[in-house]
Amino acid sequence: MMQDVMFVRLLKQADTNKDGKISKEELTARQEALFAEIDLNKDGSITRGEMVDFRDNKMAEFRKNNPPPTPEEAEDEGPDADGPMAEGPEGEGPKAEGPKADGPRADREQARDRHHDRHERREVRRDRGPRGGPGDGMMGPGMFRMIDENRDRKISKEEAAAATEKLFARMDTNKDGQITIDDLPDRPL
Repeated sequence: MMQDVMFVRLLKQADTNKDGKISKEELTARQEALFAEIDLNKDGSITRGEMVDFRDNKMAEFRKNNPPPTPEEAEDEGPDADGPMAEGPEGEGPKAEGPKADGPRADREQARDRHHDRHERREVRRDRGPRGGPGDGMMGPGMFRMIDENRDRKISKEEAAAATEKLFARMDTNKDGQITIDDLPDRPL
């Protein structure tokens, strides 16, 4: 995962004192809490099944708490910067409204369609075996295998701690003992 995206996620999840810095202690505490949350049977190790179940549950919770807007809600939001009341070039007054397929409502409907298309493709991938389905990406099979150093198909607390150490060392590019915005690469916009 790109370092800047990971930094934002860590700020949100691990920066407990909200100082904009992630200390090794904060990251370790987050890793331990996350491990305990994923290890449903409390046997001290995480399996791929537990990881997939955890991710599925988190995605279902996210979808429940962030439903797509209904058509009525989309209409209630009113015009925005791209709507019919937005100014045309050089402040020439309102832009003419385009065809009915344009605008915020159509954008939302297209986004919803793309979301459903991705979900259907994910279902197809899930049927293909261990490389498909939820968990691909950040904790997909490749990442799981990297953390599972002894290849027993489980991530132990020790393996998780070692992976956290490596992540911290990789992200703390200036080696000052904390991950901050200063550790991020200067990417062009």
